[in-house]
Amino acid sequence: MTPTIPKAGTTRSWFRLDRHAGVRATVPAAIQAMLQNGILDRVFRDALVPNFLFPAIADSEPWQGGLGDTKTFTRKGLLAPATTPVTGSDPSASTYSIEQWSVVMDQYANSMDTNMLSNAMALASKFLADVETLGINAGQTINQVARNKLYASYAGGRTWCTTAGTSDTAIIVQSVNGFSTVNVNGVPTPVSGANPLNVTIAGVANTVVGVNTSTNTLTLGSARVDVVGDAVISSNAPTTIRATGTNTAYDLASSNTVTFQNFRSAVARLRKMNVPTLGGYYVAHIDPDTEAELFSDSDFKQALQGRVDSPIYRDLSIGRFGGIDWVRNIETPTILGGSAGTLTVHRPIVLGASALMAAPFDNTGTLLSGTGVEDVPEVRQVNVAPGVDMTLLVRPPQDRLQQVLSSTWSWVGDYGVPTDAGSGDAALYKRGVVIEHA
Repeated sequence: MTPTIPKAGTTRSWFRLDRHAGVRATVPAAIQAMLQNGILDRVFRDALVPNFLFPAIADSEPWQGGLGDTKTFTRKGLLAPATTPVTGSDPSASTYSIEQWSVVMDQYANSMDTNMLSNAMALASKFLADVETLGINAGQTINQVARNKLYASYAGGRTWCTTAGTSDTAIIVQSVNGFSTVNVNGVPTPVSGANPLNVTIAGVANTVVGVNTSTNTLTLGSARVDVVGDAVISSNAPTTIRATGTNTAYDLASSNTVTFQNFRSAVARLRKMNVPTLGGYYVAHIDPDTEAELFSDSDFKQALQGRVDSPIYRDLSIGRFGGIDWVRNIETPTILGGSAGTLTVHRPIVLGASALMAAPFDNTGTLLSGTGVEDVPEVRQVNVAPGVDMTLLVRPPQDRLQQVLSSTWSWVGDYGVPTDAGSGDAALYKRGVVIEHA
């Protein structure tokens, strides 16, 4: 509406509300709602946040500076029992096997910018909300980094052909995890013609001499005609359990639900491999679908009646029974399986002690010490997940108006998975068992 012009000689204050849109219009549309006129709750409500449980199972070995970006761990095996008497002769010299695994320092980070003018006008502090959101993002990120390392090892070495073809030495598979290296004198070595990995494909012996991770293609030592669903299994594949008892998740159907027997088999496997427990129990990470199916199993419900409450996980634990600490974890991953490739396959995992090793870079919050500018940004260590301390950095404004703060989280480190190749049977990664079910 056009305002009335005041008469000459009179004094009147008036505003042209249509002259400009105000500060609110200059901020991103996603946060304009916080500057709305009217009453708005002064507190930001929390989003649905998962629990960050996978880093909690890792044994932590902080990485000191000045040692490069790659660290190799070594574990020795055992000597075979000498049950034959020497009858006065000198015993022959024996040697034990070793295994090695490596971690590589990588940096993970995320950042948000906060306009402090907008923050001052908002009814609730956007700066505090941004920092809290970054903390949740850091915890979820490192949780999934740990989870992905764990599953790449314990669910690797076992896959299936996804594309039919003519006779050649290439086969496209669902996943190449567990096929990229072969142990040579205990050292993981990339597969090649000189260092082939022995496999079976549809029960027939073959070798893998090359891997293309971008196309999920294995290069074989011998040509063959590929058939969709053919199981490809490494000679040192970790033990996994399926509701059908078959080789891969390709053979699962919607009726193949999980039972308590599957978890008892996992516990038996860990005990046979002498895997140490965590406080007297193994730990099973299960998602809500796995839990719902287990409550339909009479054996599970009967065992649940005599449960012992877990002193470790409290609210997240169903209880302790069957040699297992049962833990609810919505971040246990799923894959697509079944003959049509559309079946959601759940993959709970049962773990023993030292199944995962954490190698966080130490003292990342003191990188600026001695530079003279260490007091310019705000740098502090914040615990965002069990066993995970990340660095929170708040950088002073760099714009001319000195209004835009940058908040960043950073974590430097890696997770490694011991193979336990030097003891037990030929399978690698003996400290956990993945269970696959529809």
